[in-house]
Amino acid sequence: MIRLAFKTTACAAIAAVFVFLVAPIFIAGSVSFTADESMTFPPHGFSLRWYEQIAGERRWQRAITNTMMVGAMCAAMATVIGTLSAYGISKIGRPGLRDAVLVLFLTPLAVPYMSLGMALYPIFADLGLIGTRFGVALAQSVIALPFVVVAVTSTIRRRDRALEQAARTLGATAFQSFIHVVLPLLAPGIAAGFILAFMTSFDDIIMPIFLSGFTATTVPKEMLDSLYQSGDPSVMAASTAVSTVGLALFLLATMLGRRRR
Repeated sequence: MIRLAFKTTACAAIAAVFVFLVAPIFIAGSVSFTADESMTFPPHGFSLRWYEQIAGERRWQRAITNTMMVGAMCAAMATVIGTLSAYGISKIGRPGLRDAVLVLFLTPLAVPYMSLGMALYPIFADLGLIGTRFGVALAQSVIALPFVVVAVTSTIRRRDRALEQAARTLGATAFQSFIHVVLPLLAPGIAAGFILAFMTSFDDIIMPIFLSGFTATTVPKEMLDSLYQSGDPSVMAASTAVSTVGLALFLLATMLGRRRR
């Protein structure tokens, strides 16, 4: 009887947490279909005008293009550096030193993004990267790097090291064994890390605030600007679209993770 009561309480608590996390997404999604001129809940009427607005207005088109390009550059840089770093970390023989180096690559997760943005701003200003897509992507790759390192490291720990050693004994060079043996084994982890890094551009707003200027504005930055300037439901439409993209990418990363296991 006590066990049944405990299970019931636990299920109720999990359901409450789920509703607390998911309810805001459904509220934002419902408001994005409103026919009103302002954000109200519950919405009145049904209309796709706000989705048509973000699809037709030049500022939203520019923000979407910037986000896709910044996300692609960020994911490419973070994936290459993160994969090579994770592979190099796995080659460290001393467990204590290996764990210390791994923690070093995870430190961007512990640094407040606001502090990181303020630190990068004067450096990027001297390099002429303020207001450029590459500058925003480079800053976001610092944030995304730990996700790639963790994803690839998780895959490395599960791979069969004997296969790489067998390739070397059969005459393959270190580079050949890495390209033809190691990379195919790490492909699911690399793909998952790439997706997680790409998602950074749809979530991060701090780096665009400091570094995007007026020419490299991403969707999160445009959402913040629109919320202050107009406050119409187009912000909710953009939020719903971003949430949908993020959910789709998360499900894809989860599927790749299951394939990795």
